[in-house]
Amino acid sequence: MASSPPQQQPPPPFAAQNLTAQGPVQVPPGSGAGALPGAFANLQISRGAAPPPGAPRGLTPQQAPPAFAARPGPPPAAARPAFPGSPPAPPFVRAPTAATSASPPFGGQPGLVSQPLPPFGGPPGAASQPPPSFGVPPGVVSQAPPPFGGPPAAVSQAPPPFGGPPATASQAPSPFVGHTVAASQAAPFGGPLVAGSHPPPFGGPPVAGSQPAVPPRPTFPGHSGPMAAAAAWTQPTPPSFGAPQQPPPPFGSRPVGQPPFATQSAPVAQQLPFMGPPRANAPAFGPPSWQAQGAGSGAMQPPMRMPGIPGSMQPNTLGPPGTPTIPYSPHAGTQVSTPSKIDPNQIPRPMPESSVIIYETRQGGQATIPPAASSEFIVKDTGNCSPRLMRCTVNQIPCTGDLLTTSGMPLALMVQPFSLPHPSEEPIQLVDFGEMGPIRCSRCKAYINPFMKFVDQGRHFICNLCGFRNDTPRDYMCNLGPDGRRRDADDRPELSRGTVEFVATKEFLVRDPMPAVYFFLIDVSMNAIQTGATAAACSAIAQAISDLPEGPRTMVGIATFDSAIHFYSLKRAQQQPLMLIVPDVQDVYTPLQTDLILPVSECRENLEQLLESIPNMFENNRVADSAFGAAMKAGFLAMKSTGGKLLVFQSVLPSLGVGSLSAREAEGRANITTGDKEAHKLLQPVDNTLKTMALEFAEYQVCVDVFLTTQSYVDIASISVVPQTTGGRVYYYYPFSALSDPAKLFNDLRWNISRPQGFEAVMRVRCSQGLQVQDYFGNFCKRVPTDIDLPAIDSDKTVMVTFKHDDKLPENVECGFQCALLYTTVYGQRRIRVINLSLSCTNLLANLFRCADLETQFACFLKQAANGIPTSPLPRIRDEATNTCINILQSYRKHCASVTSSGQLILPEALKLLPLYTLALVKSVGLRTDGRLDDHSYWISLVSSISVVLAVPLVFPRLIPIHDLISRDDDDSLVPSPLMLNSENVQEDGIYLLENGEDGLIYLGNMVNPATLEQIFGVSSLAALPVQLALDQFDNELSRKVNEVVNEIRRQRCSYLRLRLCRRGEPSGDFFRSFLIEDKAPGVFSYVEFLVHVHRQIQSKMT
Repeated sequence: MASSPPQQQPPPPFAAQNLTAQGPVQVPPGSGAGALPGAFANLQISRGAAPPPGAPRGLTPQQAPPAFAARPGPPPAAARPAFPGSPPAPPFVRAPTAATSASPPFGGQPGLVSQPLPPFGGPPGAASQPPPSFGVPPGVVSQAPPPFGGPPAAVSQAPPPFGGPPATASQAPSPFVGHTVAASQAAPFGGPLVAGSHPPPFGGPPVAGSQPAVPPRPTFPGHSGPMAAAAAWTQPTPPSFGAPQQPPPPFGSRPVGQPPFATQSAPVAQQLPFMGPPRANAPAFGPPSWQAQGAGSGAMQPPMRMPGIPGSMQPNTLGPPGTPTIPYSPHAGTQVSTPSKIDPNQIPRPMPESSVIIYETRQGGQATIPPAASSEFIVKDTGNCSPRLMRCTVNQIPCTGDLLTTSGMPLALMVQPFSLPHPSEEPIQLVDFGEMGPIRCSRCKAYINPFMKFVDQGRHFICNLCGFRNDTPRDYMCNLGPDGRRRDADDRPELSRGTVEFVATKEFLVRDPMPAVYFFLIDVSMNAIQTGATAAACSAIAQAISDLPEGPRTMVGIATFDSAIHFYSLKRAQQQPLMLIVPDVQDVYTPLQTDLILPVSECRENLEQLLESIPNMFENNRVADSAFGAAMKAGFLAMKSTGGKLLVFQSVLPSLGVGSLSAREAEGRANITTGDKEAHKLLQPVDNTLKTMALEFAEYQVCVDVFLTTQSYVDIASISVVPQTTGGRVYYYYPFSALSDPAKLFNDLRWNISRPQGFEAVMRVRCSQGLQVQDYFGNFCKRVPTDIDLPAIDSDKTVMVTFKHDDKLPENVECGFQCALLYTTVYGQRRIRVINLSLSCTNLLANLFRCADLETQFACFLKQAANGIPTSPLPRIRDEATNTCINILQSYRKHCASVTSSGQLILPEALKLLPLYTLALVKSVGLRTDGRLDDHSYWISLVSSISVVLAVPLVFPRLIPIHDLISRDDDDSLVPSPLMLNSENVQEDGIYLLENGEDGLIYLGNMVNPATLEQIFGVSSLAALPVQLALDQFDNELSRKVNEVVNEIRRQRCSYLRLRLCRRGEPSGDFFRSFLIEDKAPGVFSYVEFLVHVHRQIQSKMT
């Protein structure tokens, strides 16, 4: 049944607005001519215009679609995390407001602000009162609780996105009506920005003129047969990603007027959700969008040529400068003349995308090519799923395995089932078939979807995956229209949408759905206490408790460990928590069968009291040992009956009990420097002990996340096996700083527990006959060949699925893919999320190259490289990455380009950045020979579940100048256009931020203006800069803008960047320069040299 909140009123009328697309923003020239060899000066790019009729594209903003009928449904599963200091972002609006008091230092010690901090979203002056406790229950009592997190907040600020009203608690944002803003407006997608206005600092008052809560949309109209229900979803209250409210290290002290462990959340009615998209020139998540203006990454466009790249032939064989041009051919591109010089500014580089794309997943009965993952787009699901949820490496499927092998490209899907939607997108519909359960193919068990064909007046349907003819259940019958479709197809989400969610029936339940259990395990060994790691963990947990899902099914437990394990009974009846010690770390047990894990509502006071006292209880601890493995095992035993999340805070190398480890770092350093061929074995787990333990955890639905707050080697290669097998991840803070890292620790923990997620999940991907699933890659446990088990799955996790041909695919039929994810929501509902993608098949190699998806292919290469690092020597991995790039480009040159002079390097338009990204991969942290073992192992663990949108920036970061933020003129985007990654763009009088989604390196030149230093860092000379950076906000325009940029990047990346200072002449400066991909590095090519190398290799293969 459709569930809906009370008080239904008609929504306000929507006004239409005009839309004009903004032109592309040009990236500054990357390098001067002097930096290139003489033969490299005049590269030209020839591009065709629009795609041919056979390859429809998503609508560009000029073609905004008409309003389409809204059906009821949940709001977007989540908004991105809001970081303090970032503008409270209603959809698409930079909130105009008068400048208010300085926002809190972001990433630094709280308490450094000159004024007390009002609670997030609270009214002015609220700072003097304790922040109101979070926890207004979603909806009414009689209503089913929503699956993901708390309720969404009301959006303050006038113009709604795309005609939709702001979302209010327990109700969905309305669909967009297809309009945006003229290019002249500063605020993309919103009302005009008031001149001179600035977004309020985080924690400032809501902007005057906040809109009242918008009433819910009408429920889904009933029809014969099972009801399609609107999901009772609400958004999780997005994390505000702020510095902890009180400094963790003297843990007991707290600011005046605030209760201990004050949370940062305001009541739902006030809280400003984190929903705004990045501004126009800062595409969500990423380096600028790579698609050429006017057409997407896969649009039919002629290739790019680089005439005159020095090859194996003598320069005089390249032909005279006046070589005549050859007429245009769709597969070969326009022939350009081949002078002996190439313009260095024409080397392929990413270009920022300035406009937002409205993307329809299917048009005219065909799949459309999705926009680049890094661009900003709004999806209208017209039969295929959103590319955020699932995208393919090629957008047309090769009919034969031979064709795929010839192309050199991989055939794989990247599946991110809980990916965050754009705030203006329609929510995923929830469909309830009652006791009958969802309709499925009786042969292959595929779920009903828009591509199943109904025949015989609707009495039968033919499965789009296996071709089997099924009987239609009597309750599901419906007549067919003249077009052969069911007459009710557009009213049924499962027959018209690429993604739907079904209510699971009893046949999908092995046991009752599990409660949401969170068990915290804290290292209290001597090192953890002395470095402040224990205090930081206690502080982070205390503040994050308020972000746990509300309701009686949310349960918590806590234990600490050094050489023994200390459990705590938190029963309310006791005056104070009771400690129970388990000294046996070889044969672990739990001291009580009950009372170790309790509903959070029953033990919150005792838990907060305990967290405040733990650092003091152990402050004189002299036990250096850590029984990490035994503590995890003990925590698991306490959770075994329910399952849940085990969050472990670990500071030293596990040295005692089951799963203890030894220091391999020294051995590793010696091996790497002597060029030992077996050095990669130190990146493998030391033995199978932790793997065996992890498999047992996964069997009982326990997911482990490990927070490594360390200053030494901890053997991540061995430790990371546990999170990777159980659907968790490793968080790594090295070297841990009690000054700057507590803020990141808190934000990472807060996002971990509040982002969209599901528990006890099973996932299977099915595909059409002719293909078969080859393998799955990601953080999961696999017991049977067809399925993967995920004790937890969240919005940040991606699973890669590779395919191979086992038969020929017919060219005139589409190839279907279906991902089914059975999971339990945090509120205990069992659901099946079904994600469908149907792509046309082709026998033409040129179509494969035209429809290639660069970022998805690169994510695939990145994951394959990371997967091979522990088992192969690094030089071999680097060679394999380079050869993959060369083979793809050589295949294009040989089979798709017209016969031309061999003095040209010809790149397919859709893959023109493949050489640049391949070079970035070869130079990345994971593939370098130098560096610490743990850094390599952490990089591998990060890549295993990384999303497409974060894969490129991880190795090809953004370089942003922050010393001149006041003077720049492209004021419509919060984050400036990135610079090319070469040393010519790094001036000694500048300050630059280089960010890869995980870390932010701030580089200071040696001749920086002291006034600029004073404004940003509060010191007047480089010598006075602290070693550990906490970026405070000072009372000046530049400081405010720097904080805004950092906070916006944190919001885009859903990650609280860990900042560190880098200076020339120091190891930190060398580390920064190692990310300047276009420069030459010891033993590695510059970008220009790499293009020459690729070209020579292609020439030698051709001859």
